[in-house]
Parts: sequence; structure tokens; C-alpha cells
Amino acid sequence: MAPAGLLEHAVASTGIVGSSQMSFQGLARLGARKHLNLISLQKWDQQLGGLKISLHAAAAATAPGRKNLTLGALAATAPAPELDASTQDNLKRAVARKAVELVKSGMIVGLGTGSTASMAIEELGKLISQNKVKDVVGVATSYQSRVLARQFGVKTVDLNDVNHIDVAFDGADEVDASMNLIKGGGAAHTMEKVVDSIAKQCVILVDQTKVVPELGLTFPVPVEVLQFALSPVLRALVGLGGVPEIRNALRKDGPVITDLGNMVVDVRFPEGIKNPAELENKINMIPGVIENGLFINIAHKVLVATKDGDETAIVELADFVASLKSAKEAST
Repeated sequence: MAPAGLLEHAVASTGIVGSSQMSFQGLARLGARKHLNLISLQKWDQQLGGLKISLHAAAAATAPGRKNLTLGALAATAPAPELDASTQDNLKRAVARKAVELVKSGMIVGLGTGSTASMAIEELGKLISQNKVKDVVGVATSYQSRVLARQFGVKTVDLNDVNHIDVAFDGADEVDASMNLIKGGGAAHTMEKVVDSIAKQCVILVDQTKVVPELGLTFPVPVEVLQFALSPVLRALVGLGGVPEIRNALRKDGPVITDLGNMVVDVRFPEGIKNPAELENKINMIPGVIENGLFINIAHKVLVATKDGDETAIVELADFVASLKSAKEAST
């Protein structure tokens, strides 16, 4: 059965009226990315109805045992304009350059996957080539990050050959005020979660467009699935309220196959994810699921690259949220 046929069968078998009649190609466009330009306070005000973020909430984002915080329910108004690609790349480069300042000689570094993590690998390679740090080795989270590490002169070792990771650098597709993440746009989230979770310090690198009021409103949750279990997993995901779609590859026919040999299902939650920790556990309890892209209580620090006019700044997430509150209050 073709992938779309499998999904249609899985959705239809749940008994949800009308679900099987959705356009499967249209699912990819459902809730297409509508990133918030958080620096634009006017747009932010329109999106969130004039929400005032409490300093207590901002501080709680870094507290142990933190609960999920949201910046408010996203209104159905037009999204703030996205950054142009060049500006976004500049922000990614700036946050990558800032992050690698944390690396010291002799460290074992987790190397994430994705556009921002790739820049961090490149910047780390520059430090090594300039002899600013020595005896640094990396643990790659994908074939791609291993290739990039070799290209930029970063020696890599297998995860099984080390007993700790000092610091891991990774990107994210979405991050909320509690440092909960959605990852997996590069289909490497299983390996990323292993490496990031055992690092003494997991540092997430994002630009301002990745900070969202609530997870799941703009980006689907990637789920890595055993190939032979695809149909029952799809049915179970629909049962959790998700709208699953098998991820198809670009420049090749057929589905994406991960470095671990599995398939990826992208699951949209049109109403957002109210309890990310609960959903992460429920998805991972489905037999046939390897891992999902919700990263809860894994990040120790989130660095946000921001652009306000001609000014670029790298700030921690809690400071970023607090600055929104201060600027909002000053404007009222």
C-alpha cells in the first residue's frame, strides 16, 4: 500500500468522521510555519492580545522541575513577517560563534544536526585550527554532522567510546518559554536526544523566529517509526489527536529513511500542545515508535539570536522573554 494509502487507512480506521477525506499533500501545508518576530512588539501585541509576561514566569523557565509555560494562546490574526533568509543566516552564525566560546581544551563536545548546529561545527573547527582550543573531540548526532566535522577539522569519536559529554550544541525547530523543544526537522532527533540528554550542558542555539508561544502550532512533531509498524503507529497517533503524515524525501522517490534505518512521521497538532511532557511520553509508549521530537527538560541553556533594526544580540531565553515584558510595559 502506498504511504498515502496507509495513512488514509489508519485515519479512517479510527472512526473519526471526515478525517480520511483530508488532502494528504495538504497536510504538509496545514499550519505551515508562521514564525513570530518577537522583536516587533506591535505584532506581538496583535498575536497575543496584549499579553503581559510575568517576571516570575520568565525566571521559572530556568528553575528545576519547571512546568510548561506558555506566552499565551496564539490568536488567529496574520503572523508577523518572517526574517529574510540572509538575516536569519546571519543570526544563526552569530549564535553559533557565541556558543563555541563555551568550549575549553580537552572537552568532549556533542555535535548537533541542522543548519545552526552545522555553523557551530564550523566555528568550532576555526577555534581548533587557530590553536585556541586543543584536544577537543566531537560526538556526532548524524552522518551529516560527522561529515561536516571531518571537513572542518573536528576529530570525532563514537558515543560508545566516551563516558561523558561536556557540552552539546544543537538547534531547534521550536522552543517555548520553558525551554521545551521540538526537534527533528533533519530526521536526526533520536540520536540528538541521546547525546543532548547525557551532556553535562546542553546548549540550544536558535534565532528569534524559533521562539513560540506554544509548541506545535507551527511545526509538527517528528516521530521515528519502525518500518513494519507504520500502520498501527499511524492509527495510534491519530488516536492521540494528531494529524500524521509520512515524511517524503526530496530528490528521491519514497519516504525519508533515517540514519538508523527507520521512517519518519510528522504529526501536526492543530490546537497546539498543551502538555508537552505528557505527549512525549504517550507517543514513546506506542509500540513501534523509536523516539519523537519533543525534548522536555533536556536543554540547560537556550541562546537566542535577535535582530532589532541594525542591532544583533545574543541573549538567554529567560532574558529574552523578560525583555519582551519590559518593552511591552514601557510602551503602555
